[in-house]
Amino acid sequence: MIRALALIALLLTHAAFALPAEIIREIKPLSVRGVNYFPRGTPWSKMWTETPAEVWERDMAAAAKLGVNTVRTFLILRQEDVAKGLLTEDGTPTPAYHEKLQRLLEAGWKHGIRFILCFEFSPGILKAPDATQRWQRAMRSLAYPLRDDGRVLMWDLMNEPESDGKWTEPTKAYLRGAKVFLKEVDPNHLTTIGITYRTDRLKEIGFLDVLQYHEYGTGKKSAQLGSDRVRKTIGNQRMNQTERPLLIGEFGMCTARDPQHGASPELAPKLSDPPGTEAEQAKVYAVVLEAAQKERIGGALAWCLYDYPIKNPNEAQFGLLRLDGTEKPAAKVMRDAFASWGK
Repeated sequence: MIRALALIALLLTHAAFALPAEIIREIKPLSVRGVNYFPRGTPWSKMWTETPAEVWERDMAAAAKLGVNTVRTFLILRQEDVAKGLLTEDGTPTPAYHEKLQRLLEAGWKHGIRFILCFEFSPGILKAPDATQRWQRAMRSLAYPLRDDGRVLMWDLMNEPESDGKWTEPTKAYLRGAKVFLKEVDPNHLTTIGITYRTDRLKEIGFLDVLQYHEYGTGKKSAQLGSDRVRKTIGNQRMNQTERPLLIGEFGMCTARDPQHGASPELAPKLSDPPGTEAEQAKVYAVVLEAAQKERIGGALAWCLYDYPIKNPNEAQFGLLRLDGTEKPAAKVMRDAFASWGK
């Protein structure tokens, strides 16, 4: 009780962000109840160049209403952002970048949300002759000031690097170096890599603190089989590293085939097989979250908070919230599941 009261007192002061290392580094079963995030109107690289500050407030409040306590988002770092005022010529994030990140962290913390921050260096940076110096400058600039900051739950070194197109020598060189360098810069926070499913490839570079895979094998047919299929996948992932916490870093389904809220007629011809309906998306959520609960993994993060106004219908409608901000049925499934995890 005394420890709990002391922690509450700490949270009410400016030192709320400087949580003890053992709290920052601990991931209990089902403690990560999360969602992946880009702003609705300014996704991908526009997140850091065009997003108004008030959007952070709105979106973190929307995430909190879904029972979310963790948001995974992306620190996009591209050489072309020099012209946008976010990076200097040598690749160091500018004060403008830091200010935007601080506003996002502040908006999340108001609602009890912590962040998994994923570094996304462009291929041009990782292939540059001075690549190591460039990513080290950026990583030090962003991570060192947050080394004692409890609003950050963990660092994610790269999103889905193990696909054949990205699993290159520059990628592997970066991951080998970054896993060591980041611990020197910030020894307090956990580290992970967002692997699609080939976590075995991490043996080439070394495992990090937290094992993370992305669960997209739960399609329409798999959802009908129930949670056993996902539980089997979780078991297979644990075989790679049984002693590390495991997260499902992404899961979900595009709802572009929904008869009422799906893709517009002009985009429908571009649809491939994976997209489904909103009802099918809700079933996928139920299956994945049930498997996560039964297996007592560290947690799960849905892909993603919003639908996006883009021309690719196979990627545009993964959100829990439609473009108009209304909830899909999967939102209730996730809210109810997360509420039960918290008991």
